[in-house]
Amino acid sequence: MSNKTKYDTVNYTDKLIRLAQNENPYGASPKAATAILENINLISIYPDIKQLKLRQLLADKANVNIDNIVVGAGSVSIIETMIKTFVSKDEHIVIPKISFTAYKVLAEIYGVHFRIAEMNNYRTDLSIISKLCDEKTKLVFLANPNNPTGTIFHHDELKQFIEKINPNTIVVIDEAYVEYISDSSFPNSIALLNKYPNLIVLRSFSKIYGLAGLRIGYGIAHQTIINKIENQRTPFTINVLATVAAIASLNDNDFITYSIKNNKKQRDYLYAGLKNLGFNVLPSQSNFLYLYFYTKLERDVIYDQLIDAGLQTRKMEPFGDEKALRISIGDENANQKIITCLSH
Repeated sequence: MSNKTKYDTVNYTDKLIRLAQNENPYGASPKAATAILENINLISIYPDIKQLKLRQLLADKANVNIDNIVVGAGSVSIIETMIKTFVSKDEHIVIPKISFTAYKVLAEIYGVHFRIAEMNNYRTDLSIISKLCDEKTKLVFLANPNNPTGTIFHHDELKQFIEKINPNTIVVIDEAYVEYISDSSFPNSIALLNKYPNLIVLRSFSKIYGLAGLRIGYGIAHQTIINKIENQRTPFTINVLATVAAIASLNDNDFITYSIKNNKKQRDYLYAGLKNLGFNVLPSQSNFLYLYFYTKLERDVIYDQLIDAGLQTRKMEPFGDEKALRISIGDENANQKIITCLSH
Protein backbone atom coordinates (compact mmCIF):
# COMPACT_ATOMS: atom_id res chain seq x y z
CA MET A 1 0.00 0.00 0.00
CA SER A 2 1.38 3.39 -0.96
CA ASN A 3 1.91 5.97 1.77
CA LYS A 4 1.90 8.86 -0.71
CA THR A 5 -0.43 11.69 0.27
CA LYS A 6 -1.72 14.81 -1.43
CA TYR A 7 0.25 16.89 1.05
CA ASP A 8 3.81 16.20 2.12
CA THR A 9 4.22 14.75 5.57
CA VAL A 10 6.59 16.56 7.89
CA ASN A 11 10.26 15.60 7.70
CA TYR A 12 12.04 16.31 10.98
CA THR A 13 15.78 16.68 11.33
CA ASP A 14 16.05 13.92 13.94
CA LYS A 15 15.16 10.27 13.46
CA LEU A 16 12.20 10.29 15.82
CA ILE A 17 8.66 10.48 14.48
CA ARG A 18 7.13 13.24 16.62
CA LEU A 19 3.84 12.06 18.12
CA ALA A 20 4.09 14.07 21.33
CA GLN A 21 2.85 17.59 20.51
CA ASN A 22 -0.38 17.05 18.52
CA GLU A 23 1.09 18.70 15.44
CA ASN A 24 -0.51 18.30 12.02
CA PRO A 25 1.47 15.47 10.35
CA TYR A 26 0.65 16.94 6.93
CA GLY A 27 2.43 20.20 7.73
CA ALA A 28 0.78 23.52 6.96
CA SER A 29 -1.24 24.80 4.07
CA PRO A 30 0.87 25.32 0.92
CA LYS A 31 -0.92 28.66 0.65
CA ALA A 32 0.57 29.65 4.00
CA ALA A 33 4.08 28.83 2.81
CA THR A 34 3.53 30.77 -0.41
CA ALA A 35 2.20 33.77 1.51
CA ILE A 36 5.27 33.78 3.75
CA LEU A 37 7.64 33.75 0.78
CA GLU A 38 5.68 36.45 -1.03
CA ASN A 39 5.77 38.68 2.05
CA ILE A 40 9.28 37.95 3.27
CA ASN A 41 10.26 41.57 2.68
CA LEU A 42 7.84 42.61 5.42
CA ILE A 43 10.15 41.33 8.17
CA SER A 44 11.77 44.77 8.39
CA ILE A 45 8.55 46.51 9.45
CA TYR A 46 6.40 46.29 12.56
CA PRO A 47 3.16 44.29 12.38
CA ASP A 48 -0.29 45.84 12.54
CA ILE A 49 -0.77 46.29 16.27
CA LYS A 50 -4.56 45.89 15.93
CA GLN A 51 -4.46 42.95 13.48
CA LEU A 52 -7.43 44.46 11.65
CA LYS A 53 -7.41 42.29 8.52
CA LEU A 54 -7.04 38.97 10.33
CA ARG A 55 -9.56 39.93 13.02
CA GLN A 56 -12.11 40.90 10.37
CA LEU A 57 -11.69 37.58 8.58
CA LEU A 58 -12.08 35.70 11.86
CA ALA A 59 -15.13 37.78 12.74
CA ASP A 60 -16.70 36.98 9.38
CA LYS A 61 -15.94 33.29 9.84
CA ALA A 62 -17.58 33.24 13.30
CA ASN A 63 -20.39 35.61 12.26
CA VAL A 64 -19.53 38.13 14.95
CA ASN A 65 -18.27 41.71 15.02
CA ILE A 66 -14.56 42.51 14.76
CA ASP A 67 -14.75 43.94 18.30
CA ASN A 68 -15.56 40.42 19.50
CA ILE A 69 -12.16 39.11 18.35
CA VAL A 70 -8.76 39.21 20.04
CA VAL A 71 -5.63 37.73 18.47
CA GLY A 72 -2.63 36.56 20.45
CA ALA A 73 0.77 34.92 20.03
CA GLY A 74 -0.84 31.53 20.47
CA SER A 75 -3.93 31.03 22.60
CA VAL A 76 -1.55 30.53 25.54
CA SER A 77 -0.73 34.24 25.44
CA ILE A 78 -4.44 35.05 25.74
CA ILE A 79 -4.75 32.64 28.67
CA GLU A 80 -1.80 34.38 30.33
CA THR A 81 -3.32 37.82 29.81
CA MET A 82 -6.64 36.69 31.25
CA ILE A 83 -5.04 35.26 34.40
CA LYS A 84 -3.06 38.41 35.13
CA THR A 85 -5.98 40.70 34.21
CA PHE A 86 -9.02 39.15 35.84
CA VAL A 87 -7.80 37.39 39.00
CA SER A 88 -6.93 39.32 42.18
CA LYS A 89 -4.94 37.95 45.10
CA ASP A 90 -7.96 36.82 47.11
CA GLU A 91 -9.62 35.18 44.09
CA HIS A 92 -9.02 31.93 42.23
CA ILE A 93 -9.50 29.87 39.08
CA VAL A 94 -10.92 26.36 38.61
CA ILE A 95 -9.41 23.77 36.26
CA PRO A 96 -9.98 20.06 35.61
CA LYS A 97 -7.44 17.68 37.13
CA ILE A 98 -6.21 16.21 33.85
CA SER A 99 -6.11 19.03 31.33
CA PHE A 100 -3.92 21.47 29.39
CA THR A 101 -0.82 22.23 31.45
CA ALA A 102 -0.73 25.97 30.67
CA TYR A 103 -3.68 26.74 32.98
CA LYS A 104 -1.86 25.50 36.06
CA VAL A 105 1.62 26.65 35.01
CA LEU A 106 0.52 30.22 34.30
CA ALA A 107 -1.51 30.38 37.51
CA GLU A 108 1.60 29.38 39.45
CA ILE A 109 3.74 31.95 37.63
CA TYR A 110 1.36 34.75 38.62
CA GLY A 111 0.76 33.43 42.13
CA VAL A 112 -2.92 32.77 41.43
CA HIS A 113 -4.71 30.21 43.57
CA PHE A 114 -6.42 27.39 41.67
CA ARG A 115 -8.88 24.67 42.55
CA ILE A 116 -8.61 21.26 40.89
CA ALA A 117 -11.77 19.41 39.83
CA GLU A 118 -11.65 15.61 39.73
CA MET A 119 -12.35 13.89 36.42
CA ASN A 120 -15.28 11.53 35.85
CA ASN A 121 -13.99 8.53 33.90
CA TYR A 122 -11.39 10.79 32.23
CA ARG A 123 -14.11 13.29 31.29
CA THR A 124 -14.46 16.89 32.42
CA ASP A 125 -17.51 16.79 34.70
CA LEU A 126 -19.13 20.23 34.76
CA SER A 127 -21.26 19.34 37.78
CA ILE A 128 -18.10 18.69 39.79
CA ILE A 129 -16.57 21.95 38.57
CA SER A 130 -19.69 23.96 39.46
CA LYS A 131 -19.44 22.77 43.09
CA LEU A 132 -15.95 24.30 43.29
CA CYS A 133 -17.13 27.68 42.03
CA ASP A 134 -18.19 30.53 44.29
CA GLU A 135 -18.22 34.34 44.29
CA LYS A 136 -14.39 34.35 44.38
CA THR A 137 -14.06 32.22 41.24
CA LYS A 138 -12.93 34.54 38.45
CA LEU A 139 -11.99 32.08 35.69
CA VAL A 140 -12.92 28.51 34.80
CA PHE A 141 -10.77 26.85 32.13
CA LEU A 142 -12.45 24.12 30.09
CA ALA A 143 -10.60 22.49 27.19
CA ASN A 144 -13.13 20.93 24.82
CA PRO A 145 -12.10 18.50 23.39
CA ASN A 146 -10.05 18.04 26.51
CA ASN A 147 -6.30 17.91 26.08
CA PRO A 148 -4.98 15.27 26.79
CA THR A 149 -7.93 12.84 27.07
CA GLY A 150 -9.75 13.74 23.83
CA THR A 151 -13.11 13.57 25.62
CA ILE A 152 -15.83 16.22 25.32
CA PHE A 153 -18.79 17.67 27.17
CA HIS A 154 -21.97 18.44 25.26
CA HIS A 155 -23.98 21.54 24.37
CA ASP A 156 -26.72 21.11 26.99
CA GLU A 157 -24.12 20.37 29.68
CA LEU A 158 -22.28 23.59 28.93
CA LYS A 159 -25.48 25.65 28.84
CA GLN A 160 -26.66 24.29 32.19
CA PHE A 161 -23.23 24.90 33.71
CA ILE A 162 -23.09 28.55 32.63
CA GLU A 163 -26.58 29.17 33.95
CA LYS A 164 -25.68 27.63 37.31
CA ILE A 165 -22.50 29.56 38.17
CA ASN A 166 -21.99 33.19 39.15
CA PRO A 167 -22.37 35.46 36.06
CA ASN A 168 -19.23 37.31 37.18
CA THR A 169 -17.17 34.16 36.64
CA ILE A 170 -15.63 34.05 33.17
CA VAL A 171 -15.92 30.65 31.50
CA VAL A 172 -13.04 29.99 29.10
CA ILE A 173 -13.83 27.34 26.47
CA ASP A 174 -10.53 26.28 24.92
CA GLU A 175 -11.39 24.81 21.51
CA ALA A 176 -7.91 24.37 20.07
CA TYR A 177 -8.99 21.09 18.44
CA VAL A 178 -12.52 22.03 17.41
CA GLU A 179 -12.02 21.30 13.71
CA TYR A 180 -11.41 17.61 14.44
CA ILE A 181 -14.83 17.11 16.07
CA SER A 182 -17.17 14.53 14.56
CA ASP A 183 -19.72 14.34 17.42
CA SER A 184 -22.85 16.34 16.59
CA SER A 185 -23.59 16.96 20.29
CA PHE A 186 -20.47 19.11 20.62
CA PRO A 187 -21.38 22.59 21.94
CA ASN A 188 -22.10 25.42 19.56
CA SER A 189 -20.20 27.70 21.90
CA ILE A 190 -20.24 30.75 19.64
CA ALA A 191 -24.03 30.61 19.52
CA LEU A 192 -24.04 30.90 23.32
CA LEU A 193 -22.02 34.12 23.32
CA ASN A 194 -25.01 36.41 22.76
CA LYS A 195 -26.84 35.06 25.79
CA TYR A 196 -23.86 34.63 28.11
CA PRO A 197 -21.48 37.63 28.22
CA ASN A 198 -19.17 35.81 30.67
CA LEU A 199 -18.08 33.30 28.03
CA ILE A 200 -14.93 33.38 25.90
CA VAL A 201 -14.03 30.84 23.21
CA LEU A 202 -10.37 30.26 22.37
CA ARG A 203 -9.17 28.78 19.09
CA SER A 204 -5.80 28.09 17.54
CA PHE A 205 -3.86 28.05 14.30
CA SER A 206 -1.40 25.54 15.79
CA LYS A 207 -3.33 22.32 15.18
CA ILE A 208 -5.47 21.84 12.06
CA TYR A 209 -3.80 24.80 10.33
CA GLY A 210 -0.29 23.49 11.09
CA LEU A 211 1.14 26.85 12.21
CA ALA A 212 2.38 25.75 15.64
CA GLY A 213 5.84 27.19 15.01
CA LEU A 214 4.46 30.65 14.21
CA ARG A 215 2.45 30.99 17.46
CA ILE A 216 -0.93 32.50 16.67
CA GLY A 217 -4.36 32.00 18.23
CA TYR A 218 -7.51 33.97 18.91
CA GLY A 219 -10.44 34.47 21.24
CA ILE A 220 -14.12 35.24 20.61
CA ALA A 221 -16.09 36.98 23.33
CA HIS A 222 -18.29 39.87 24.40
CA GLN A 223 -16.68 43.23 23.65
CA THR A 224 -16.27 44.03 27.35
CA ILE A 225 -14.01 41.01 27.86
CA ILE A 226 -12.13 41.62 24.61
CA ASN A 227 -11.44 45.25 25.54
CA LYS A 228 -10.00 44.26 28.93
CA ILE A 229 -7.73 41.68 27.32
CA GLU A 230 -6.62 44.15 24.64
CA ASN A 231 -5.78 46.75 27.28
CA GLN A 232 -3.40 44.33 28.99
CA ARG A 233 -2.05 42.47 25.95
CA THR A 234 1.63 43.04 25.13
CA PRO A 235 1.78 44.89 21.79
CA PHE A 236 3.65 43.65 18.69
CA THR A 237 3.82 40.02 19.87
CA ILE A 238 2.16 38.64 16.71
CA ASN A 239 4.72 38.69 13.94
CA VAL A 240 4.03 39.73 10.35
CA LEU A 241 4.67 36.31 8.81
CA ALA A 242 2.41 34.57 11.30
CA THR A 243 -0.37 36.94 10.29
CA VAL A 244 -0.01 36.45 6.54
CA ALA A 245 0.23 32.67 7.01
CA ALA A 246 -2.91 32.64 9.15
CA ILE A 247 -4.84 34.71 6.59
CA ALA A 248 -3.78 32.39 3.78
CA SER A 249 -4.62 29.28 5.82
CA LEU A 250 -8.16 30.44 6.50
CA ASN A 251 -8.84 30.36 2.77
CA ASP A 252 -7.40 26.91 2.11
CA ASN A 253 -10.48 24.73 2.47
CA ASP A 254 -8.87 21.88 0.54
CA PHE A 255 -6.05 21.52 3.07
CA ILE A 256 -8.41 21.77 6.06
CA THR A 257 -10.79 19.20 4.57
CA TYR A 258 -7.91 16.89 3.77
CA SER A 259 -6.48 17.15 7.28
CA ILE A 260 -9.87 16.51 8.91
CA LYS A 261 -10.67 13.53 6.69
CA ASN A 262 -7.31 11.85 7.16
CA ASN A 263 -7.16 12.53 10.88
CA LYS A 264 -10.55 10.81 11.29
CA LYS A 265 -9.46 7.86 9.16
CA GLN A 266 -6.15 7.43 10.97
CA ARG A 267 -7.69 8.04 14.40
CA ASP A 268 -10.20 5.24 13.78
CA TYR A 269 -7.44 2.95 12.53
CA LEU A 270 -5.11 3.59 15.47
CA TYR A 271 -7.89 3.37 18.05
CA ALA A 272 -9.12 0.03 16.70
CA GLY A 273 -5.58 -1.31 16.44
CA LEU A 274 -4.70 -0.38 20.02
CA LYS A 275 -7.99 -1.78 21.35
CA ASN A 276 -7.38 -5.05 19.51
CA LEU A 277 -3.98 -5.27 21.19
CA GLY A 278 -5.67 -5.00 24.58
CA PHE A 279 -4.74 -1.42 25.50
CA ASN A 280 -6.93 0.88 27.57
CA VAL A 281 -7.50 3.67 25.06
CA LEU A 282 -10.15 6.39 25.22
CA PRO A 283 -12.39 7.27 22.26
CA SER A 284 -11.19 10.66 21.04
CA GLN A 285 -12.69 13.67 19.31
CA SER A 286 -9.29 15.17 18.62
CA ASN A 287 -5.98 14.42 16.88
CA PHE A 288 -4.53 12.30 19.67
CA LEU A 289 -5.35 9.21 21.73
CA TYR A 290 -5.03 8.69 25.48
CA LEU A 291 -3.69 5.39 26.80
CA TYR A 292 -4.01 4.71 30.51
CA PHE A 293 -2.28 1.95 32.46
CA TYR A 294 -2.61 0.35 35.89
CA THR A 295 0.95 1.18 36.92
CA LYS A 296 3.61 3.71 36.02
CA LEU A 297 5.97 0.82 35.19
CA GLU A 298 3.57 -0.55 32.55
CA ARG A 299 3.36 2.91 31.02
CA ASP A 300 7.13 3.33 30.97
CA VAL A 301 7.67 -0.05 29.28
CA ILE A 302 5.37 0.93 26.40
CA TYR A 303 6.88 4.42 26.16
CA ASP A 304 10.39 2.96 25.91
CA GLN A 305 9.26 0.36 23.39
CA LEU A 306 7.90 3.10 21.15
CA ILE A 307 10.99 5.29 21.61
CA ASP A 308 13.23 2.37 20.61
CA ALA A 309 11.18 2.11 17.41
CA GLY A 310 11.68 5.81 16.70
CA LEU A 311 8.23 6.91 17.90
CA GLN A 312 8.10 9.78 20.39
CA THR A 313 4.93 9.99 22.51
CA ARG A 314 4.10 12.08 25.58
CA LYS A 315 4.13 11.04 29.21
CA MET A 316 1.27 12.60 31.14
CA GLU A 317 2.81 13.65 34.46
CA PRO A 318 2.64 17.39 33.60
CA PHE A 319 -1.05 16.94 32.77
CA GLY A 320 -1.86 15.25 36.07
CA ASP A 321 -1.60 11.50 35.36
CA GLU A 322 1.61 9.52 35.86
CA LYS A 323 0.11 6.30 34.47
CA ALA A 324 -0.80 7.45 30.98
CA LEU A 325 0.52 8.26 27.51
CA ARG A 326 -0.82 10.58 24.85
CA ILE A 327 -0.16 9.60 21.25
CA SER A 328 -0.69 12.18 18.52
CA ILE A 329 -2.38 10.87 15.38
CA GLY A 330 0.32 10.62 12.75
CA ASP A 331 0.10 9.81 9.06
CA GLU A 332 -0.58 6.31 7.77
CA ASN A 333 3.06 5.26 7.98
CA ALA A 334 3.47 6.39 11.59
CA ASN A 335 0.29 4.74 12.79
CA GLN A 336 1.08 1.46 11.09
CA LYS A 337 4.50 1.58 12.71
CA ILE A 338 2.89 2.02 16.15
CA ILE A 339 0.70 -1.04 15.72
CA THR A 340 3.58 -3.11 14.35
CA CYS A 341 5.82 -2.06 17.22
CA LEU A 342 3.29 -2.86 19.93
CA SER A 343 2.30 -6.17 18.34
CA HIS A 344 5.59 -7.71 19.43
